[in-house]
Amino acid sequence: MGSAMTLIWSILIAFVVVVVIYQLVHRTLVKRATIIMQNQAQAATDQAVQAALKAHLRPANLPTDSVMVADVWGKGVMAFEYVVDMPQLNVEEQEWLTKENLTTALDQVGAPTPLVITDWWEYEHQLHVDVANLMNEATKEYVADLEKLDKA
Repeated sequence: MGSAMTLIWSILIAFVVVVVIYQLVHRTLVKRATIIMQNQAQAATDQAVQAALKAHLRPANLPTDSVMVADVWGKGVMAFEYVVDMPQLNVEEQEWLTKENLTTALDQVGAPTPLVITDWWEYEHQLHVDVANLMNEATKEYVADLEKLDKA
């Protein structure tokens, strides 16, 4: 009876160890795949935003890089924030830089996946623009949730 109990405990412990190892490996692989997808989406979105702004802003005024929008809505949301220093813009650049004009310019760039401006605000003389790359379902749901909040 003692050796049977030892065998059962050994099997249970081995099972728990296998489950824990599987979960760690699975989580690592999923996280790595998500990071790769985010990097690809960020590069494509950066390129499209740069192209949309290039015809209307001087090169020195283009945002140099983006930051991933806080991932509070769930994993896999492909939304990025761009910052433009408003005092550096001349009058023509400031007049052109509206949400409507940038939306039109992004549509004309012909990005491989649709891009949507999800937020637009100015803080301490810097314009912050969030752009979502609608390449996956999580981002589409994120944009739909934001639209519901705007209507409420």
